[in-house]
Amino acid sequence: MKKLAYIDALRGLAILGVVMVHTNQYGHLNLPWGIEKIVWKGGRGVQLFFLASAFTLFLSYGNRLAKETRPVRNFFIRRYFRIAPMYYLGVLYYLFQDGFGPRYWLGDEPGITGVNVLSNFLFVNGFNPYWFSSIVHGGWSIAVEMLFYALVPFLFSRMKNPRQVLVFFGLSLGIRLGLQLLFETYPLIAHAKLWEEYLSLYFPAQLPVFALGILLYFVVRDEPALLRRVSGKWLLLASVVLLALLVNGDRLALPNFVSLILPDHVLFGVAFFLLALGLSRYPWPLLVNPVTTHLGKISFSLYLVHFGVLYWLERFNLTDYFYNATLDYGLRLVLVLLLGGLLSTAFYHFVEVPGQRLGSRLIKRLERKEVVAV
Repeated sequence: MKKLAYIDALRGLAILGVVMVHTNQYGHLNLPWGIEKIVWKGGRGVQLFFLASAFTLFLSYGNRLAKETRPVRNFFIRRYFRIAPMYYLGVLYYLFQDGFGPRYWLGDEPGITGVNVLSNFLFVNGFNPYWFSSIVHGGWSIAVEMLFYALVPFLFSRMKNPRQVLVFFGLSLGIRLGLQLLFETYPLIAHAKLWEEYLSLYFPAQLPVFALGILLYFVVRDEPALLRRVSGKWLLLASVVLLALLVNGDRLALPNFVSLILPDHVLFGVAFFLLALGLSRYPWPLLVNPVTTHLGKISFSLYLVHFGVLYWLERFNLTDYFYNATLDYGLRLVLVLLLGGLLSTAFYHFVEVPGQRLGSRLIKRLERKEVVAV
C-alpha cells in the first residue's frame, strides 16, 4: 500500500546500514575515525528490520484475523514461504562458497555437521551458538526472526493497547537482563568470545526491539488523535538527534546500571521507533523515495546476497581502487549495492515472489477443502 511506503523505506535504510558495515570489513585502508563510527553503527540496521517486521506482522495478522477461518495456520504458511525459498538457496550457496570446514561461528567445533545443516532447514539454529550463524552469513538474524514468528499469534491475542505493550516491553527488558546475568555467570560453551557475541544477538536480547515494533503498530493504528498533536517533522528531528548521540556519544554517556538495562541496540530501537513514527506522519522524500523503497522490497535477498558479492570481489582482487580510504570505501559500497541490487531484484522476482504465491495457493487449496468438508 502506498501509505505504507515508509515501511519499505525503513527496510531500505536498514539494509543500506548493514551493507555499509560489512563493506567496511573488506579492503586494506582504514576510514577516518568520524566516518568509521557512522559506518560501524550501520549494523544496527538489523534492529530496524526487527522493528519494521513486528509492525507489519501485527498489521497483516490483524487484518486477516476476522477474514480467515484458520488465521494461525495461514500465518505460519505465509511466513514459511516468505522466508524458506530464498534462505534455503542461501544455505546451499554458502555451503558451496565456504565448504564444511572450521570457521569463527563454529567456535571449537571442527566443521559443519549434518545436524547443523538440518537445524538451518528447520529454522531452529538460533538455539545453538555453533549453529547460529555458521552456514549462512548473517543467518543469526533470520533465526531470531523465525523465533519471533512463532510468538506472533500468541502475542497478538494477549496485547490489545499501547499500555499492555509497554508492560511487555518492560518485561522483555527484565527477561533479557536476567538471562544475560545468568548466562554470563554460567556459560554453556567454552568459547568465551563466541558465547559473549551469541548473548548479544540471540532472541531474548532482541525481544525488546520487537516489542517496540508492536508498540509502533498500536500507536499508528489506535492513536490518531495523539499523532495529530505531534508533528512528524519534530519526531524525525528527535530521532536524528538521538541517533547522532548514539553514534557519537557512546550510549549517551548513561550510568552503567542504565546501560545494563537499556543496551546500545535497544536505544537504537527507541530511535528507530521515533523515526518510523515520524515517517508515518511525514514521509520525508529524502528518506522515502523510489530508491529506498526498492531497496526495502529486495532487502531480504540483498541481505543474503551482499556477503557473496563481497566474497567474489575479494577473490578477484576488486576491493581496493584508490589510495584515499574514503573514496576506496565509497566505490566498493557502490559496487556492492549495484551488483547486489541487480542480483537481489532478480531473486526477488524469480524466487521470493513465486514462493509467496505458492504459499497463497496452498492456503486457498486448504480453505477450499475445508469448505467442501463442511
